Amino acid sequence: MLFIDRAYLNSSLTEDVNRRGGLIVCKPWRGAGMRPGLFGKRDFNVNVRDGTITCPMGEVEPFEPGAVVHFDPEACGPCAMRANCTQAASGKGRSVTMGDDEPLQKKLRTLQQTRAGRETLRERVAVEHRLAHLANRQGPKARYRGTRRNTFDLRRLSAIQNLETIARRERQGGLRAA
Repeated sequence: MLFIDRAYLNSSLTEDVNRRGGLIVCKPWRGAGMRPGLFGKRDFNVNVRDGTITCPMGEVEPFEPGAVVHFDPEACGPCAMRANCTQAASGKGRSVTMGDDEPLQKKLRTLQQTRAGRETLRERVAVEHRLAHLANRQGPKARYRGTRRNTFDLRRLSAIQNLETIARRERQGGLRAA
């Protein structure tokens, strides 16, 4: 199980975990340019296996990851749901942008829609909270030049943060000997 932030979705580590069949826990990207009152991408049926996307009224178009799908203007023009779907000019159909990582995004959206998936996403909050503490202590920029020195600095900051957490819990009577 890999708990990550959206910024790391395109990393090689994510690809490796996904290829091995591991679970990636992350919020999916929101649809860009969603307009209130119009169908969003989640209202379309995206079939990653077949490489097709189906509009709410049943119009099917093929897609490639990373491309923009343009629905047939002749099908969109007379559609009864056109006003709920697009504000495109007459003679143009709806377009939907597909991400390069569309299969992963679909998995993340599906995970987010289940109770167990939302509980798993809430586990990520603790990780994010600790990272926020480190970022608050460190600041927005790396302190040193070079990966090695900054890795050491991050480990030092993490150790300090962990010691402060242990001390706080001991003061609250939260730690007990096993």
